Amino acid sequence: MRTLLLVCAFLLVSAPSAVAGGWAVTYVDPVPSIQASTTHTVGYWVLQHGTHPFSADLGRTGLRFRSGADSREFTGVALGEPAHYAVTFSLPAGTYEVFGVQGMFADHPLGTLTVPGTLLVKPVDPQMVQGPVENVWQEIAPPLRVSASPAPAAVTVPNEPAGKPLPVWIAGLVVVGAAGLFFLLRKRLRPFGRR
Repeated sequence: MRTLLLVCAFLLVSAPSAVAGGWAVTYVDPVPSIQASTTHTVGYWVLQHGTHPFSADLGRTGLRFRSGADSREFTGVALGEPAHYAVTFSLPAGTYEVFGVQGMFADHPLGTLTVPGTLLVKPVDPQMVQGPVENVWQEIAPPLRVSASPAPAAVTVPNEPAGKPLPVWIAGLVVVGAAGLFFLLRKRLRPFGRR
């Protein structure tokens, strides 16, 4: 009996767990410029092996921001596409390490965020992107590409406000005034002999 218990204990300890060899990668949608103490919403994808949605209940996902001893975690909500989520957050000024919270999988380091400023995305380790990409998405799909070097995420920079166009009636007055001035000067500049 003792041998049977030892064998069972060995099998339980050495047996791979449900997530052994399992990992996930978080990809972030383009991130606008982040301002201090302002509410921002960012989309992100959590893909098992970096290529496909997890087939079971993933659990709670979100983003975690760490600056020294200060750590702030914001929980995401599922969007309409498989493995696509959105999170809303607000942060004070500072520099943060950013992690994707991936439910039952370990957190995934995403890069560094400077507030105010942009997210500098850390490239995904190519070893973490394995297996075929499942075609479960429609028009909205994750950015499944592995970057060779870190690059800033897309930044939305507000355009300078353009001058307001002149109302049509002002443009019309300018044309009529110019035409009237032309005819007046033309009449005055005609030689006296011609009429």
